[in-house]
Amino acid sequence: MRITANTYTNLVISSSQTAQQKLATLQQQISTGSTVQNPSDDPLTYGEATQTQDQIAQLGAYTQAATQAASMTAQNNQAVTSIHQIVAQAGEYLASVTSNMTSSQLQDIGTEMSSLVSQLTSLANQKSADGTYLFGGTSNQPPINASTGTYNTSTNGDETTIDVQPGNPVTVGIAAGHSGTPPANGFLYDSTSGTDVLGALTQAAADLNSGNVTAVQGADTTAVNNALNLVSSYVGSTAANMAAVQTATTALQQQTISAQDNLNSLTQTNLPNASVQLQQLEMQYQASLEAGTRLMNLSILNYMGNITVN
Repeated sequence: MRITANTYTNLVISSSQTAQQKLATLQQQISTGSTVQNPSDDPLTYGEATQTQDQIAQLGAYTQAATQAASMTAQNNQAVTSIHQIVAQAGEYLASVTSNMTSSQLQDIGTEMSSLVSQLTSLANQKSADGTYLFGGTSNQPPINASTGTYNTSTNGDETTIDVQPGNPVTVGIAAGHSGTPPANGFLYDSTSGTDVLGALTQAAADLNSGNVTAVQGADTTAVNNALNLVSSYVGSTAANMAAVQTATTALQQQTISAQDNLNSLTQTNLPNASVQLQQLEMQYQASLEAGTRLMNLSILNYMGNITVN
């Protein structure tokens, strides 16, 4: 193999270009904080990082859904808990009735019972922040006709769910329900047992105002107790939905942290190590340039020394 002056020059240039590329790569990794910018940097790592980023995005979407579900389930639980307190108060009113009460005394209790019906109506006819009715199913109508104190049979018993995790739907939209044909099941009416919360309180108020103590102490008391049991079941179910959302939220947070840590381990630049490598490479690059310059000068002198002068 023939060694010429150009050989040394090409070697120095090639070595210099390689070192410059390595320096540029390290400088980019330090400035961006990422070891992988393009697929060509590291195809395998880039693919794993892309999959992890997709996972983080999906977890973010579920986390956002869980946040919405948390608000809705809390609102549901607050509403049925308040209704439970109203029905319990109605039961206390009925338990206070005695056979020797005057008509005026019974009417006073009847007035209090009517006030409870009004409070119940307000709670059942609540609207969300966007103006839709919360408990009318999917009809977006008030469950109770406020002017007549009767059920709005245009509503339905459809409930809505939100997936807070893959394959984990949580009920976030509950219905008040109503009697009629066909009936709609919900926290105010159950067609299986015939329990009617609004009807129980309304009938009790009417019997109190009319002085029908027998009905108050008998059928009305039984109906209100059944109503209390129905609402109690919704207090429990909405509390369970809240707990399910909280459990999902905690799991999503842990999974997101784990995925983010994995992504960082795949792509994040180890700044201390990269800085040391950069310093070492700069020193090697400088030394290479100096050595190359000496070799090139030496080769030219040797070449000139071998020229025969005639």
